[in-house]
Amino acid sequence: MKKFLNALFLTLLAVFTFSSCSDVPAPYDILGEGDVPGLTGDGSKDNPYTVSDLKAKADGTTVAWVQAYIVAGIKSSTDMSISSENDVVFGTQPTDVKATAFLIADDRGESDYKNCSAVNLSGKTAGCSEVKAALNLVDNATTPLPRLVTLKGTLVKNTWGLPGLKEVTTAILEDGTVVGEGGDEPTPPVGGVTFFEESFASDKGAFTIEDKTRPTKVSEIWKWESYTPEGGTASTYMKASAYISATEKEASESWLISPVVNLTKATKASLTFEHAHKFCGDPAKELTIWVKESTASDWTQATIPTYGTNQNWTFVSSGNIDLASYIGKNIQFAFKYISTTSAVGTWEVKNVKIIGEGEGGGEQPTPPGEEGTKIFVETFGTVTANTNVEGYTGWSNSDFTFSVNNAKVNLRTILHKTEANKTESTEKINHIWFPNAGDNTFTISNINAAGYNKFVLYYEEAANTYDVGSSIDLNVLKIKFNGTEVVADSKIVTATVKAADANIFYEMQVELNVEGTANSTLEFSALAADNTLGLRLANIRLYAVGEGGGTEPEPTGNLLTNSGFENWTADTPDDWARVSVTSANTWEKSTDAYNNSSYSILIKGNTSNNRFGAKEVQLEVGKYTIDVYAKIADSASSGAKLKTGIVPINEVGSPGTYNYGETTQTAFELTDSWAVYTNTIEVKAAGLYSVFLVNAKSGSNKNVLLDDVTLRKAVE
Repeated sequence: MKKFLNALFLTLLAVFTFSSCSDVPAPYDILGEGDVPGLTGDGSKDNPYTVSDLKAKADGTTVAWVQAYIVAGIKSSTDMSISSENDVVFGTQPTDVKATAFLIADDRGESDYKNCSAVNLSGKTAGCSEVKAALNLVDNATTPLPRLVTLKGTLVKNTWGLPGLKEVTTAILEDGTVVGEGGDEPTPPVGGVTFFEESFASDKGAFTIEDKTRPTKVSEIWKWESYTPEGGTASTYMKASAYISATEKEASESWLISPVVNLTKATKASLTFEHAHKFCGDPAKELTIWVKESTASDWTQATIPTYGTNQNWTFVSSGNIDLASYIGKNIQFAFKYISTTSAVGTWEVKNVKIIGEGEGGGEQPTPPGEEGTKIFVETFGTVTANTNVEGYTGWSNSDFTFSVNNAKVNLRTILHKTEANKTESTEKINHIWFPNAGDNTFTISNINAAGYNKFVLYYEEAANTYDVGSSIDLNVLKIKFNGTEVVADSKIVTATVKAADANIFYEMQVELNVEGTANSTLEFSALAADNTLGLRLANIRLYAVGEGGGTEPEPTGNLLTNSGFENWTADTPDDWARVSVTSANTWEKSTDAYNNSSYSILIKGNTSNNRFGAKEVQLEVGKYTIDVYAKIADSASSGAKLKTGIVPINEVGSPGTYNYGETTQTAFELTDSWAVYTNTIEVKAAGLYSVFLVNAKSGSNKNVLLDDVTLRKAVE
């Protein structure tokens, strides 16, 4: 069929090419009466999908561009889905239609709803509200149809009973006007120079974590996590969540901060990453990205072009975040997560990159032999003359606190001579100077080293061995970490050539078997009696080694698919089915959904337990929590009750003994407002299980609405 359409299109193209002299304005090249735009589309803005393509490729996760004609509205009286021609209104200016959706078609003269796709305008992603305002058929009733549009959204199997688009973030109108998030992502910088890359394959890499506000019942907000779906491959990422329980929600703020990235020789650069999120109130406000010059103290928020649907755990590309204003600088960026007393979301981030044009650059290099999780690197910024520590703002780690016991311990710069390059060095190194007079101390505090109890400290040290025969052991510079003193191995340096052997920097390292905290302190000190020549301290690097923490992990991600009942095939939600063998339950699709999503499910009441089950999942031995949002369907359903649990499913698909967990046989009594109901289940034997939801013997007129079901491994 597609080959036939393509052939037809080429024929029409030839006809129009030789019979028409009129120009057609960009971006739509050949759009005459009855034309089918984008027959060979690939889903990009420049080559969008057709409605036919949309129907073939709709999977609930793909985000793509679709070009078509708005041809009809959905009647205001239509309930949940289109089932006949009486549910839609074709015409130039359809009336008595919904403001939340319309139909699109490849043919501008289409009059059969079965040849159309539905566009759901009730999205929550950035840009959706602008698109709805510009295109809905109620507020724009005077704009005649058909109307050619190019839309960017998520391709879904079912919305309003048809394959279609949801979370429509951008629209391009016939006159070229762009509405919504600003069009397609910026074109990636040409050249492909990678300035920074972190996949979070095994840990948080060189990123640091700073909790501004953390609930007392939450041990950590940002953490590294790995998840392997049944039959799938492992996915690793950094995850932020301040989740306590379904009934306890507290405000929090936590930053995942990058190491310093060198863009001093870049000519173009942009930041991109993949992310997934769910349960947020407003992702664009609660999940944000911030950038600053490494020596600055203030952060500037950047715009994330693309968010996910907030309804599933599907990773989407952020789009490219332009870093043009930071070209020629050393920078840091940070992922800022917040929760509120009304919404506690979860944010998962991976595959972070900065790419562009120019020369290399990149993160501050890791010296050979350094291993572990980088806690911080401090290179003391840019120093051009002797500078007091107090009041200096050029630190590599602006959130730390730096102090000295007297002003004689100060910041300086000097040629970076090393054992390998004693005479030819032209680059200078910034450092802390410890004069040989007095007991001198330099302290770094507010270091977030929580969750680790073993560290390796690397640093460079030099001595002012100026005169021939002058000698000193570099280990006279003592180290304290959280009050515990350690001493480096002996390293005696001696001058054999006057001046030439002075201030050569040597690599030093010590192991710290000390409990780290969220406000750790690192102290360098030298006593007057030991420091006879003067010492210089530079390039401090602290790494955590071994397994972190000892704190219990947060619950894993949701193990259920289509947990919000957003995707339906015919009259049944995908990945859900009847599991009861004792009574026949009945259900309906409902648009009275939690958190402004599209659908929930209505389970009708009965005098028997009407169980509705999720697609079975593999569970290991341990405890799991089930959360479900629920309410009564109407006033006549007052007194309706809900039970939740799990049931083993055997090899032929039959259920075993129903396990109601901590609720035992006691049901939750529902109200007329959406609320979350939590149950804890213990699995004593590994195997396949189905989560089931029960409208519990409430009576034939007691109907309940259910939405956003989650199954997670519990923290024990």
